[in-house]
Amino acid sequence: MELLRGDGGLAAARAIFAEPGIPVLEVVPHARAGGALAAVALASAASAIVLDPAATPGLAALLASTSPLGAHDAKTVERVLLRTLGSGAPRWACLRLTEMLLAGGRPVELGPADIAARYGVELADPSAGLDAFAQHARGLAQVLAAQVPLLKRDGLTWPSRIEAGAVAPLAAMEHHGMAFDAERWKALDIATERERVDVRRQLLGVFSARGERDLLGAAPVDLDNDHALKQALARLGHPVADARRATLAALPPPLGPMLARYRELQKLANAYGESFLTHVSADGRLHATFEQIGASTGRLSCREPNLQSIVKDAPYRECFRAPPGRTLVIGDYATCELRILAEMSGDPVFAEAFARGEDLHSTVASRVFGKPVSKTQNPELRERAKAVNFGLVYGMGAGGLARAVDVDLRQAEDLLRRYFETFPRIGAFLARTAHEALERGFARTLTGRRLYLDAGPDRSSRGAAERVAKNMPIQGTSADITKIALSRIHGRLAAEPGAFMVNTVHDEIVVECDEARAASIHETLATEMQAAGAEVLRSVPVAVDVATSRFWRK
Repeated sequence: MELLRGDGGLAAARAIFAEPGIPVLEVVPHARAGGALAAVALASAASAIVLDPAATPGLAALLASTSPLGAHDAKTVERVLLRTLGSGAPRWACLRLTEMLLAGGRPVELGPADIAARYGVELADPSAGLDAFAQHARGLAQVLAAQVPLLKRDGLTWPSRIEAGAVAPLAAMEHHGMAFDAERWKALDIATERERVDVRRQLLGVFSARGERDLLGAAPVDLDNDHALKQALARLGHPVADARRATLAALPPPLGPMLARYRELQKLANAYGESFLTHVSADGRLHATFEQIGASTGRLSCREPNLQSIVKDAPYRECFRAPPGRTLVIGDYATCELRILAEMSGDPVFAEAFARGEDLHSTVASRVFGKPVSKTQNPELRERAKAVNFGLVYGMGAGGLARAVDVDLRQAEDLLRRYFETFPRIGAFLARTAHEALERGFARTLTGRRLYLDAGPDRSSRGAAERVAKNMPIQGTSADITKIALSRIHGRLAAEPGAFMVNTVHDEIVVECDEARAASIHETLATEMQAAGAEVLRSVPVAVDVATSRFWRK
């Protein structure tokens, strides 16, 4: 196998691209781990070539004009291209993501050899010379050619297009990273630990003063052990059903407020402590890894570090700051999942409230309780309606609702009954969705994404499957809308010098740009996020809140 270069290499690449099917690109194995990109293989199901990218100056432009390209773990390949060539491909047919779509949440091995074996293809060792490298790429192209008809068979063409469009934006997000103020983080961490130690000392003093002592006179209560803490509280005459922060906060002062604060500080220390700083790269930025199908619903997840776990109101958010002369533009879908519920159920009250721009929670509360409700008038009723609205999206039953709004089970059951009597289409939709999903064996989003269900014969197992069947279509459709928005925004940002996405959390997308470009990026986020929603929701409008800030805030 000859290593092709220059115009001859480009001509051979164009010939590969002209063959039937989706062409596959593979990079040498050590390039995936950060090494030099000494060679790339381009292949169809029938033939393959190997190119020297350093000696083929037009390769980057050719790849950027080819859509889609195939690869296994395409996001990693796109990152290699960004790092070495400065640009990648606009869309990717990823064998790994395709296999996950076809599996629909069922456990399946996702290594290249494992996937290939399921289609009767034996992959060559890509590190065993140029011939094997080329044959490896050709085997991947054969696997991709076998996957495509299965996507069509299962009605997964639309979600596969959504995933293809999201690869490049997420790779670019990882490549650019998010600006981060490590010194501010360290100072917060030190202050948090000092307060945690002080509150712990005060708490142990309270327990000690009330008789909680061991033989040596010390207070032995393990504040971090739920079982031990519950036992100690019971001995003090404060039996509690659990050690959740909300339960502890309800205890009489000073015990309740101090325990709640201690638990909050402990959570902050565990989630945002010194270990978080190990993820800061040499450029001072956080280059997190985004898992494109990180949950069975299709939602993204994030790791190393998990930027999705940063509490909205925590001062730690202020550590995610744009550099001088730069700013963050943050777009967030407003009540996206409830708009999806309105679309899927066809409930007229929900649809009309969104069409008129009303506060849905107030509208629902006014209907259910027969009183005028707003954020200032009878706000406690609005909070109850809000808990039901979002609880239904996540398949919450009466027990969960009782805990959420602090009422007993009978009151929660009555609240749900009144809710469904007021909004019969919501109840009918959820019941129908669960029944149909269990009958056919999978739940699905508005785009056709699937999640296969495992409902056992017992009541508990079936109940769990029903909750998933109600939740997945809504949450998965929301994930699809966000991924469409990522693709649309990524395309628009190509014409905005110095602007790039740096983070996404469920319904939220964050762009970093020059301060002078903030107004233009503001318009881009609002326009493209709304357009993404309109691709999926045909009767209920989406709403997007956009804010500009030096730091990451809601």
